[in-house]
Amino acid sequence: MKKFCVIIFLFFYSLISSAQNPGDTIFSSSNIHDINITFSQPKFWDSLMYYKQHADSFNLSTQPMMANFNIDGSPIDSVGVQLKGNSSFGFPGQKKPLKISFNQYVPGKKCEGLTVLNLNNNMLDPTMMREKLLLDFMNKKGLPAPRCTYAKVSFNGQYVGLYKMIEQVDKEFIKTHFNNWGGNLFKGDPMGTLGWQGTNPTAYYPNYELHSNQSINNWSDLLNFIDNINNTPSSDFFDTLETNLNTFPFIGQWAARNLFVDLDGYFHSPHNYYLYHNINTNKFEWCTWDVSVAFGFYPMTTEDTTENTNLLMAYNPLVIRMLADSVYKKTYLNTICDYLDYFKDTVLFPLIDSIANKIYPAFAAEPDSNQMFPEQALFYTCDTMTIHTPIGDIPGLKKFITNRRAIVLAQLNSLAWVCPLASANEISQDEKEIEIFPNPSLNGKFIVSGLGSGVQLQVYNMYGEKIYETTTVNSKQETINLSGASGIYFLQVRTAEGIMNKKIIVSK
Repeated sequence: MKKFCVIIFLFFYSLISSAQNPGDTIFSSSNIHDINITFSQPKFWDSLMYYKQHADSFNLSTQPMMANFNIDGSPIDSVGVQLKGNSSFGFPGQKKPLKISFNQYVPGKKCEGLTVLNLNNNMLDPTMMREKLLLDFMNKKGLPAPRCTYAKVSFNGQYVGLYKMIEQVDKEFIKTHFNNWGGNLFKGDPMGTLGWQGTNPTAYYPNYELHSNQSINNWSDLLNFIDNINNTPSSDFFDTLETNLNTFPFIGQWAARNLFVDLDGYFHSPHNYYLYHNINTNKFEWCTWDVSVAFGFYPMTTEDTTENTNLLMAYNPLVIRMLADSVYKKTYLNTICDYLDYFKDTVLFPLIDSIANKIYPAFAAEPDSNQMFPEQALFYTCDTMTIHTPIGDIPGLKKFITNRRAIVLAQLNSLAWVCPLASANEISQDEKEIEIFPNPSLNGKFIVSGLGSGVQLQVYNMYGEKIYETTTVNSKQETINLSGASGIYFLQVRTAEGIMNKKIIVSK
């Protein structure tokens, strides 16, 4: 039987950990870190380039070079450094993406508990913050996603440029999020659709990578998961998926990547995700990876197209089947509603301004040969300026957020879906004072005061369903009687000036 608590749970889902986790010192700092990588080889750059290009030519792993690593004055010797990336490798000059492996030459060596750090070069993002804004949001919501911060990187004391420092999805990440390690960790790449290709594991090798337990090389859990996604009858799909996948955080990541329009992930292009088989629950956990083109940049795509990305787009089997299930669809749309309370100008614009002011000096100090965009573009593209490139539009952040939010609300309206806390015409508390007493209510009765004539009151439950409606005539207060079960409800007060939203609670 379907458990409708799945819909409510996402409003409260969070990952809580009071213990110090690997990388907390690095990623919780508000400062831009200083990193200096020292190579002993006089022609280290030629060697780094050779190893990367040789590996790409023969589809091999890039050979790391030994170097010394210093972060904020703390030295770590004998680490592995390699160039990485595909399109991002084409960044001008020496500001190319890097992977730092601390245990490459000395087993067990770590940096603040981390084995690997990624240094990304902000390819095709003149704001230098698309990835950070989305990853910060996902972490705020307790979703399994890497953390992100900034670092000024130098080679042998010569400043290269400002990088994003990204956490790796590896043993430390998995143990932090799921409190265990030992299950299979798969990466879906380059075309991990989760489509059924039969019972032979080799059919899946080109599009999935096993990142743990390689010597055992047992893919039966992934094949069973894919089999259940594709071949389970509709009547049994919900219950079967609940035994195979931790669906709460999966839906959260799905909603976030679609709302923020990151089209370079499973929900549009079937890659950039990890699946970990949690040995404590015997379920797969979905982990986000690479959200660098969030906020509407996607190759060969216009700004208008990405702004209008359909919330219900479904190209790959898992999403197609979940949208066909009424409970999962409701949960997903309600999660979009929940996230709209964050995806708006009053929340994101101050964050954008704060980050821009912090990182601009480090960006402006980069050698001109290492800059893809002029430094002034950072502020312009944080605001309204869209950069039109031969490979697609790079929308201005604030303009994109404003337009995307309005389009999402319109899409939800066309689905007859109500977001009680995400109205486009909200009245501020200063403009109109509405009082509700008692709140919480033990018997489901609420007195709403501060009203007037012609005020419409509507109450919605957590499913987005309207359960109460009335319009005042001359009274300044109204009594609302909710006879349903205890829980959280949403009151909309509609006046000629606009809409005010209030959360009300029935507690029994």
